[in-house]
Amino acid sequence: MIQSIERAMLVINMLARHPKRFFSVQEIFNETELPTSTIYRILYTLESFDLVERNDNKKEFRLGYTWLQLGMKMYHETDIREKAHPLLENLAHNVRETIYLSIAKQFASIIIDRIDSPKNVRIIDMIGEKIPYPIGAPNKVLLAFSKSDLQQQFLKQLKEQEKEELIENLNGVRDKGFAISFGEKTKGTVSIAAPIFDSNKQPIAAISAECFEYDTDAEKLESIAQEVMKTAQQLSHELGYI
Repeated sequence: MIQSIERAMLVINMLARHPKRFFSVQEIFNETELPTSTIYRILYTLESFDLVERNDNKKEFRLGYTWLQLGMKMYHETDIREKAHPLLENLAHNVRETIYLSIAKQFASIIIDRIDSPKNVRIIDMIGEKIPYPIGAPNKVLLAFSKSDLQQQFLKQLKEQEKEELIENLNGVRDKGFAISFGEKTKGTVSIAAPIFDSNKQPIAAISAECFEYDTDAEKLESIAQEVMKTAQQLSHELGYI
């Protein structure tokens, strides 16, 4: 690994935890333990590309808007998102709940699209948010349908009881073709998710519907699950899955 890039990423990741806030060099040092001279060199280099910016007194730094430009470019050019978006809109209309598209990213998922519920009260998770396995229904379907070696790689990180409970859960997800989670990420909410497969029959993303627990019952959840699975299957076929 190239040390200069590794050090720059330490600074970038530290700033990214609170992207709207300005940090002093001392605060960055406290978090990264990099030499102050190194921090200054990294910040000045990043600043020259508008990747960081200084506040009015020129002594504190935060992420620059180039990151937003890069992120939006990737957001708009993501092929799966372009294919999925109209399907997600139709699903949100049918089930009247907030709909998410999440892609798999090494033991986590990242939300890359969202269609808000037409209801006045909504659940909002941010596009770009990274959610670690196995939290939430999208992560459970992605893990359940992943290759065995990837599953084992993740499961070995868990304690024995956690591992046994998760394996049982994942077996149920594979049998049903969808996952339901209750309040795992946000209390009082229910998430229903189904996997999206590519032409290699690998799970690359998940579609999920999120609703309030007080506003659901078993019959409604089953109805939403069927709609979510139908949409996921349609998108999978558009991506070449047979």
